[in-house]
Amino acid sequence: MDGILSFISKYGVAGIIIAAVILAVLMFRNDLALREQKNRIKELLERQNRKYRRNRDTHELEEEDDEGAAVTDDTVRKYENRFDELSSEHSIYEQLIPVFPMLGILGTVAGLMLYNSEGDTAALAGAMATALDTTFWGLVAAVFLKVFDAIFPSKSINDVEVMLDYFDRKLELADKYEEQKS
Repeated sequence: MDGILSFISKYGVAGIIIAAVILAVLMFRNDLALREQKNRIKELLERQNRKYRRNRDTHELEEEDDEGAAVTDDTVRKYENRFDELSSEHSIYEQLIPVFPMLGILGTVAGLMLYNSEGDTAALAGAMATALDTTFWGLVAAVFLKVFDAIFPSKSINDVEVMLDYFDRKLELADKYEEQKS
């Protein structure tokens, strides 16, 4: 047990910082992919000079640009599915953020248990340093990652949800219009 406590005491801060950097890099990479997919969806939904029509064969709403390339709801759903995959990946990273304060608390407990097992008052300074350092760095990592998450990936996800809700409402209105014509 003392070996584990000594390991946590010795490498706890470095482990927290390394894990936070790795998670930040993964979140940044995911944010770039989310933004790229968001821009694809936005470009698809905001084509200039759109013409709306129902395909007579498939009865799907189609948007045509000047060149006549149809933008069907299936095309939008394909982009939406890829975005959902990236959002799921983001969700995993988001769920890992609360681990950092727990790692800090683990370092605190390890430092105090190490002091308790040695029973030496001189070891109190080292134990308290470990306890405070790991708690501090665990909290700093969690705050940094949470702020990054709130500013970047979450905004892209919310923007795309709004765009896709608007597209879904257009489909519903087109369906109602087709029903009224029948």
